[in-house]
Amino acid sequence: MKSHPYRIFTDYYYKWRMLPSRFTLHTHPRYEILYFHSGSCSYVLGDRVIPLQPGDLIIMNGMTQHCPKVDRSSEYVRTMFSFDPCLVEIFGPALLKCSPLQPFETLRNHHIRLNPDAQADLENILERIDRFYRLNDIVPHHRLLMAFYDLLMFVYEQCRAEIGGRPRYKSDRERYAQQIIDFVESAYMTDLDLDRIADELHISRYHLMKVFRDSTGMTIFDYIYKRRVNQAKILFFQSDELTVTDVCFKVGFKHLSHFSRVFKRQVGVSPDQFRKSVQGVHFVSNG
Repeated sequence: MKSHPYRIFTDYYYKWRMLPSRFTLHTHPRYEILYFHSGSCSYVLGDRVIPLQPGDLIIMNGMTQHCPKVDRSSEYVRTMFSFDPCLVEIFGPALLKCSPLQPFETLRNHHIRLNPDAQADLENILERIDRFYRLNDIVPHHRLLMAFYDLLMFVYEQCRAEIGGRPRYKSDRERYAQQIIDFVESAYMTDLDLDRIADELHISRYHLMKVFRDSTGMTIFDYIYKRRVNQAKILFFQSDELTVTDVCFKVGFKHLSHFSRVFKRQVGVSPDQFRKSVQGVHFVSNG
């Protein structure tokens, strides 16, 4: 399969109609946006079951258990994005002043019933995202990023009235997994091992690994390597001056060969190939 280094979402389905054999409750350390086009579906989100109507929008922080319960007598059509929060660093300080992730951070999980005008606005944004997503080239990639930023601003606008409220209470397991993620986020670029993380959070290695795996579906080091590679991609986008070796050490890898293997496994191309493909074109200016 042809590599596509400009893909920015962990999972992405536009007007997805295929039904897997079954849906199961799951969690993950990513943010998610789901738009319901048509069908008959109730969405399980933590302790809530939400009967969906066409035009409904759900945002999730990912750490709350969620899954759809689909009535298979009618076609279930949805658009879904799952993305790592660090992705927004690409937008730079000026655009980040608008706090595009605040709905996810404050409301955590939120259901929005859109009016017809808002539905038309959102569906136009989704169509643009899908069009640019399918083109493997740097210019459509930047147009994709701009459309995605527009989507985040649309979500922010729809959630504005609710953002002033208090955050929804999290379960103990969700809170604990979030503490692990928060620590990794603050230290992923340093020399991390399980003993250090366990000591910092005052838990055993076994409990650390079990809580994280049960909550996210991945190991801690799977998450650390994914976070480092995502940051490497951001650094390549932001600067033509940094070499592959510079980026390798900046994001926390100790050996260039290890960085190259992990990067290629996740992205589909080598760090050097990715760096060359994005040189000279930047979404935001560092000046």
